[in-house]
Order: sequence, then structure tokens, then C-alpha cells
Amino acid sequence: MKVASFFSGIGGIDLGLEQAGMEVIFQCEILSFGQQVLKKHWPSVPIASDITKITGKDVPDADVFVGGFPCQDLSLANQGKRKGLEGARSGLFYKYAELIKEKKPRWVFIENVPGLLNSAKGGDFSIVISTLDELGYGVSWRVLDARYFGTPQRRRRTYIVASLGTIGAAEVLFECGTNPIANYESNRTRNFTSSGDDESLPESNLFSIQHAGIGRKPNAGPQGKGYRNDGETYTLDSRGGADAVCKTDASFGVREPTGFSKGVDGSRYRAIGNAVCIPVIKWIGLRMIEIDKKYYPEQY
Repeated sequence: MKVASFFSGIGGIDLGLEQAGMEVIFQCEILSFGQQVLKKHWPSVPIASDITKITGKDVPDADVFVGGFPCQDLSLANQGKRKGLEGARSGLFYKYAELIKEKKPRWVFIENVPGLLNSAKGGDFSIVISTLDELGYGVSWRVLDARYFGTPQRRRRTYIVASLGTIGAAEVLFECGTNPIANYESNRTRNFTSSGDDESLPESNLFSIQHAGIGRKPNAGPQGKGYRNDGETYTLDSRGGADAVCKTDASFGVREPTGFSKGVDGSRYRAIGNAVCIPVIKWIGLRMIEIDKKYYPEQY
């Protein structure tokens, strides 16, 4: 299956789908740092910069359109400032929809923050779903958390899958029975805890980005993205301005990086903070391929 990627970032969705067996043939990313990463890892794939300036003629025929359109206007982190799909950044969904309408790929895959579900009291999510429905797609959505896919991090994201003319999307995101979400073992152990004064506890080999104001106030709110002592980390903060990289068993008071260069720059922080969990994407991609063979056997 061939993939056209929009709002590509540093290629997290692209990498996950390639690990599932798909081929990325087009990318679109406006930020120069993301473009540099994409060109390094996909040197032969054409990259468009500004999605508002491309048309369907600029996008090669693809089986799958993927894109996590900007979430800043939807995120709960921007309490009181959410503009929803009326915002200049998250409103790029409408351009994405125009390209979908023009090219009609068999599959559409969207990733965004859980705040999409209640932005504008659910009105924005209704627009996304109804738009895909009007374009002839069967649509399903599900909130998945990275910690259930073998990664020691809490990262909840809304995943929307749409299949042209079929209900295959529901079969991608929802499995029958009680099979586990992840059918592979984590490559990291999960028995880490704060070392404290107990020298018998194992030393962590995991690193976390800790926000400078976190770990002290119980009312830190949705920006409470920092140190934990249960073997997991919060979602990384893409702002990165006051963060420190530290081991997950380091004390609350850590302010200097423990094991990482102090030269880690803001572009990397933002890129990681906005990135997706690769195992989640791979799981969705594998199921999409399986269901695609069921509904579109003529393609194989």
C-alpha cells in the first residue's frame, strides 16, 4: 500500500506504517527542522512544504492518506485559548479534506490529541467525522494510549480511520474478542521506581523530560508532564523551554541533564513532544493492510 503523508513532522507515522509493510511516496511538512529529518531518512521521497499551496495534481496516487493536522488549537494544554478548527493551525484540516475529496484514497488516517473530541463542545469533531462521511467514507475513531503498546510513557491520542465505501475502518480499530492490543513484548522492563534511599532498587535505564514546574503542586493541571516514579513518564512537552532530561529514578529536584548533552535544542524537544508512538502506528498499519486485502482483493 502506498502512502501520502501530510503534516509529516519528523516522520513518526510514516515510520510506523513502513514497519507495517507500506511504502511512503509523498510527504508534506512546513517546518525546516522536520524537513531535514525527513530528507535524511526518506531521501528519494518528494517533500512539499506548504499544504495550502498544493493541489491534487501535486500529490501522487496513493492508497492511504495520513496526517496529524496541527493540534495546538485543539489541545487541552491551551485551556481558555482553544480556537478549534477556526484556528489558523488546526483549521488546516479543511485543506486536508479538499485533497482527500480530489484524490479519493482508499484509506484516510488521522491522528490528533484527545482534545479534538470536545473542542467547541464536540462541534469540531462532528465536522471532521461528517466531512469524511460526506466524502463517502466509513469512519471509526478510538483513543489509544502508548503505555499499552510496550512503551513506558503515557501518551493518549485520538486515532481516526476512514475506509472508502466500506465499514472496514471499524475492523481496523476494533478487534473481536479479548485479544491484547499489543501482541509483542516490550523491549524495556517495567519494574522501575524511584531509587530514594533504597539501594536494592534497580537503576533506571529510561530517561524522561521533566518540566521545571512539575512534581511539586498537586493542582499542576494538564501541564503536569514530568517526573513519575512508577516506571512511566508523562507525554513530553513540545515547548521544551524549561525542561530537563533526567533519569526516571532521579529526584524531584533534578535540574541538570543526567546522561544527556546540555546542547539538546528546542527543535528536538518540540519534534519529540509532537511525535507519535511508533508501535501504535505499526499496529494500526498492520490491521489496515489485513482489512484492505479483505475489501479490496482486486488490488492484490
